[in-house]
Amino acid sequence: MGALVPDLPKVEQHIVDMTNQVRQEKNLPALKVDAMLSKAARAFAQSVANSGKFSHTADGRTPAQRAEAAGYKHCDIAENLAMDENAAGYDTGALALQAIAGWMNSPPHRANILRASISEIGVGVARAPGAKPKFISVELFGQPAAKSLTFKIRNVAKVAVTYAFGGKSYDLKPGVSVVHTSCSQDQLVISQPGGIFSSGSEIARITAENKKLYTLKAGANGAPTLDIATRSTTP
Repeated sequence: MGALVPDLPKVEQHIVDMTNQVRQEKNLPALKVDAMLSKAARAFAQSVANSGKFSHTADGRTPAQRAEAAGYKHCDIAENLAMDENAAGYDTGALALQAIAGWMNSPPHRANILRASISEIGVGVARAPGAKPKFISVELFGQPAAKSLTFKIRNVAKVAVTYAFGGKSYDLKPGVSVVHTSCSQDQLVISQPGGIFSSGSEIARITAENKKLYTLKAGANGAPTLDIATRSTTP
């Protein structure tokens, strides 16, 4: 009996479906298949299969460079790469499951699948030359540049404030302005630090938006208040 032969286009679709199932279980939005990312993923899978070089730069380019060459203008790019071989071959579903299981058991690859700053995906699967069935699977994740956001936060109050955005915390002294660019709409949490005899207090908790100017001003009692304005151009 010969080795099992998977239907590679269906394997690609199964990988997309399984990836989205995992994301939805974690309350993350499903990824949309993008033709340019798919083109780049398939070309790289075939290149790795043919060359036998197994790395994210096997063709001398990074995932971002491959996406750009395919015409994809991005804000964020990530890639998963897998190699699976079995003398008995794989049926269509088993090959997709093998790739997904391997990625989910690897923290960096799992993090890519659950990445919050991506919204699109392309998948490529190719068979390597040779008698023993060996398959290369590529997931290329992206966030289009059009979905990036840029905003400015400035402090014209007379006291320092702190704020958190994108998993990081920042100090903002009086008279200072900072511009942030992000691939996703994260929460912006602004607080007034506490003193020796007082605890800190939260000033505002909002979702950061594109082309917004967030200004900390002195309120009636001297405490900072937040003013939000829309800029017609990027801050």
